[in-house]
Amino acid sequence: MYKKILIISDNSFLCKKFHHIIDKKKLDCNFTFSISPFSDKDDFNLPNETDVEIFNLKNQEDVDFIIRNYDLVFSIHCKQIFPVDLVTALKCVNVHPGYNPKNRGWYPQIFSIINDLPIGATIHEIDEKLDHGHIIAREFVNKYAYDTSESLYNRVVDKEIELLENNIESIIKDDYKKIKPESEGNLFLKKDFNELLELDLNEQISIGDFINRLRALTHGNYDNAYFIDSKTNKKVFIGVRLKSE
Repeated sequence: MYKKILIISDNSFLCKKFHHIIDKKKLDCNFTFSISPFSDKDDFNLPNETDVEIFNLKNQEDVDFIIRNYDLVFSIHCKQIFPVDLVTALKCVNVHPGYNPKNRGWYPQIFSIINDLPIGATIHEIDEKLDHGHIIAREFVNKYAYDTSESLYNRVVDKEIELLENNIESIIKDDYKKIKPESEGNLFLKKDFNELLELDLNEQISIGDFINRLRALTHGNYDNAYFIDSKTNKKVFIGVRLKSE
């Protein structure tokens, strides 16, 4: 059974949910919550005045400290890539907002909409490749024609929380059955996302594909999809609102 557990996250909502799960289950372990340098500690006001550390996984001193002081590491929407020496020295587990191996990499819900792929959530062991290790638990979520990136992402996050609640004890006890991914699947990188953002006003595309692209890039108040105004040479951002009856 793992006793010294580190959680690294850049998602304050999921951090609070994780804290609630371990508090409710009264797990007899020492948990440390941490963020990457990409996040602001002030956003991570966890219950019971829980301290939040900062670890930079590009800093070898930080990596060595983690290896010396912990025996299990959770990545909960951490924006950092785990280095090879960390994942080979310790058990590292990732909570991923996609159904591996179909949705590996960045923003799975976006590429699920654009490429008509199934979507879900996965908890998996971390190895040297991105979202690639043995699967601990995974489930699909429903995807609808009226989904935007945001609505689909929120449904996936709900499934991640459910999977965490159902599997946290077996992960800590190290008595789960792991599954080898069926294939290398699909891997989407941040550059693939960036290439979707600019809309070519002269592109020939079906209405269906155009709607899918817009709803895939619509996520709350984020400025994602845009076209260039030929008169001002400025970006004009565009999103879409969908409603089902």
